Amino acid sequence: MKKNKVEKDTWAIVTGASKGIGYAFCVYLLERGWNIVAVARNTDSINDLAKNFPNQVVLKLNLDLSDLDSCDKIAEETKNLKVSLLINNAGYGVLGNFRESSLEREMNMIDLNIKSLHKLTKIFVNRFQENNFGRIINISSVAAFLPGPGFASYYASKSYVLNLGIAVNHELKSQNSKVRLVTVCPGPINTGFWDRSRDNKSVSGQAKEEQSKALRNFARKSLNKSLKANNKDYFIIGINNIFLNKLLKFVPKKWAMKVVYRYNRKKNK
Repeated sequence: MKKNKVEKDTWAIVTGASKGIGYAFCVYLLERGWNIVAVARNTDSINDLAKNFPNQVVLKLNLDLSDLDSCDKIAEETKNLKVSLLINNAGYGVLGNFRESSLEREMNMIDLNIKSLHKLTKIFVNRFQENNFGRIINISSVAAFLPGPGFASYYASKSYVLNLGIAVNHELKSQNSKVRLVTVCPGPINTGFWDRSRDNKSVSGQAKEEQSKALRNFARKSLNKSLKANNKDYFIIGINNIFLNKLLKFVPKKWAMKVVYRYNRKKNK
């Protein structure tokens, strides 16, 4: 998608926009001429985007999407904007064995990963359908394709995101709608995701420049594919992730889950 193909008053909504993948999405879209509605619990980091892209508009919405009323606030705040893209990116996981992990944090995660995404998807599918134009990108994970012992609730939540997206996009295509819902399934990316999953407030020790490069590459690849897609329901990003997903079809699920469990236990240390 080239910058000069984006209309001046075109808007994209990005949830979980303050850091990581969401922030990288905002940067990539702004570079290509979009105006941004950045949604996050704390949007202080978005201030730099407004300074760095003075020709675009960056609207900040400080909202906690685990509170489902926030979805209605997004709809209300953007009702007069020409929004043609919604990226449901906000989410996190609760790492650890199911018996021992925090039920309170898991319920909050389900509200965020599933309920708010579901509600925003419903709101904007209907809104976009009024003009028969618009696109929703829901961020799932390669975790959606397999049960995840040691990280069970997160894997299950991402499976919900993937299957909801595939079904809704099939409905849209079957109805000859020009609205599309594309689901993106990344693998592990160098972000602060694991810190929050372990309930660890410390900053990751990995180099910030390496992290920034990984995020920029992911944003570029995933958005280029998702904004052009017409028939595809979902994308797995990364050659290694694509290969591993294909391999899972030939490996007994019991073996695969043993590997996943060891991986998640290692991440929880």
